[in-house]
Amino acid sequence: MTTEGRSAPPPQAEPVPSPARWRTGSWSRPGRRRLLVDLLLLAAWTVAFWGRWVLRDFGDLRLSNSGDSESFEYYLVWNLHALLHGENPFSTPHLYAPDGLDLSNAISIPSVSLLVAPVTALFGGTAAYNTAFLLSVFSAGTAVFLLARELFHTRWGALLAGAVTIVSPYFTGHALGHLNLMWVFGLPLLAYLVARTVRGRLRRRWLVLVTGATVAFTIGASTELFVTESVFAVVALVVAGVVATPDLRRRLLLSLPWLAGGGVLGLLLAGPVVIAGLRAGIPETVANPPSAYPTDLTNVVAPTRTTLIGDSFFAGLRASWLGNDAENTGYVPVVLLLLTLVTLVVARTRATVGLVLFAGVAFLCSLGPVLTIAGQQTVPLPWTWATSLPGLDHALPSRFSAFVFMALSVLIAQAWVTRGVPRWAVGATAAVSVVLLLPNLSEWSFPVDVSDPPFVTSGALAERIEDGDNVLVLPAGQWGPGMRWVTELDFRFDLPTGNGGGAELPPALHEPLPVALFVQDLTYDYESKLLPYLEEVDVELVVVDAAHPEWKAVMDRVLPGAAEATGGVWVYEVP
Repeated sequence: MTTEGRSAPPPQAEPVPSPARWRTGSWSRPGRRRLLVDLLLLAAWTVAFWGRWVLRDFGDLRLSNSGDSESFEYYLVWNLHALLHGENPFSTPHLYAPDGLDLSNAISIPSVSLLVAPVTALFGGTAAYNTAFLLSVFSAGTAVFLLARELFHTRWGALLAGAVTIVSPYFTGHALGHLNLMWVFGLPLLAYLVARTVRGRLRRRWLVLVTGATVAFTIGASTELFVTESVFAVVALVVAGVVATPDLRRRLLLSLPWLAGGGVLGLLLAGPVVIAGLRAGIPETVANPPSAYPTDLTNVVAPTRTTLIGDSFFAGLRASWLGNDAENTGYVPVVLLLLTLVTLVVARTRATVGLVLFAGVAFLCSLGPVLTIAGQQTVPLPWTWATSLPGLDHALPSRFSAFVFMALSVLIAQAWVTRGVPRWAVGATAAVSVVLLLPNLSEWSFPVDVSDPPFVTSGALAERIEDGDNVLVLPAGQWGPGMRWVTELDFRFDLPTGNGGGAELPPALHEPLPVALFVQDLTYDYESKLLPYLEEVDVELVVVDAAHPEWKAVMDRVLPGAAEATGGVWVYEVP
C-alpha cells in the first residue's frame, strides 16, 4: 500500500500511479499480508455486528424473521439435494404437491446455494443461511473497501468506507428475510476492476474472468439485481466518461469490449439459470408495482422501525410512507450527508464529482416514477419511463438505495485524504454513523428460533410417514416449519402448500383454499372445504405446530376430538 497523502489534486490532474509503483505497493508480499489483515478486520466487523445474534446457536437461530427466509433456507438445501441426486433444481415436487412448483421464475438462489453447499452438507440449512447472510454483507463491504482504496490510495479511509457499508440501512431492511437481495457487491466490485484496468494495474483477461464470475453469480442470486446493477453499471460508465481526463477516458473506452466480454462470459456461465428464466418468460402482470415502493423523500433523514435511534421520534411520519420497513431503506445519517457535502466542496476532484453525480442519479431513480413526500405522491419523475420496459417494470426503485449508500461510503475514503478535512472528524463521522445505524431488530423476532420440536428430532415424524407422503403442516408454507422439516427429513415427504413462488404466483394460489392457507386466513370456511381438499391432494396426516394454537382451533372444528398431542405438535389422522 502506498503512503496515504493529504493533498487534493485539481480536477484536471487525476493521478494515474504507474504499474511499477503498484507492484512495490499492495501486491508486494507485505502488501498482500496487509490486504489479508484488512479483509480479516472487515470479516471480524461483519461477525461482530451481524453474526453476534446467532453465534450462541448457529444451527437453530436464523439471521432473519419468519416468513420469506423459510423459503430461502429451503432453496439452499433443495438446490444441493437436486444436484447430488440428478434432479431438476428449477422444479421441486415437494411443494404444492402433487403438482409441484416450477422454480424457473422463482428466486431460488442457485449460485448462493453452490457457494455455501459445504456448510449445507455438514451443518444444515440454517447454518448455511447464516453463512450466506454474513458472506453477502462482507462481500459488499469488501467491494466498497477495494474501490475506495483503489480510487484514493488510503488504507484506513477505505476500511472506514467498508465498515460503514456493512451496517447500511439496506442490509438492515432486507435482513428481515430477503437473502437474494443481499448480494449487491457486484457493482462496486466491477467499478474496482475497471478502475484498475484503466490505470494499468489489472490485466484485461482478469477483467473478463472476474467480471464473468461476478455476473454469473449475481444472475444466480437475483435476476432483479442483475438487471438493475446492469442499468447502474451503464450509469457509472457514463459518469466516469464525463468526469475523466481525456487520457483516462480513452483508456476507459478501450476497456469496454473486455468488460462486455466478461458480461457475455457471465451469461454463458449462468446458462442454466438464463435458459430457465427464458423458458418461464417475464410475467405479464407485475406482482409489486414500482409506484408502491418508492423511496419517500423524508426517508433520507428519517429511519424506519428497524433502526434503534429515531424509532419512536419519526413514528408519525413513517405512518404515511408507502411500502414497508424492509423496503424503505433510503436513510442516510445526517453526519454522513454533511461529510459528503464538505468533501465535495473541499476536495473537488474528478472522482469526488463522479461519485456524487452517480449517487445523485441513483437517488433520483430510487424515488420511483412519482416523487413521494411523507406518503403524498406529487410530480412524475424520470423512472416513469423505465416502468414501461420489460424487466425494469418489476424492479422496486426503493432498492436502488443500496447504490446510493455505497457511493457515499466510498467518499469517506476521499475525505480521509483530503487536506482541510481533519481525520478525527472523518473517523468520528464514521463512528457516529454506525451508532445512528444500529439495528432495532429484536422487536421483529430477529433472529428467529427455528429449533425443531421433539416430534421431528426424535424421529417420530419419520415413523409416521412413508416416502412420498403428502403431509399438511400448519401454519402452511413459509409461515410454518413444514418446508424446513421436508429438508431435514431429506425430502422424504411433500407438502400440499408452499411459498409465494417468484415473479408469478404458483397456480395453486389461484384457488381459494390454498390462498386462505397461505395468507393465514383463520376466518375461512375450513369446516366444509378442508377435508375435500385434503382428499383431492391425497393428504392423510395433518401436523399443527404447538406454537400456533390458533391452527389447532381450526383443525378441531374440522376434525373434532381427533387431536393427538405429542412432541410439541398436534397430529390429526385424516379419515
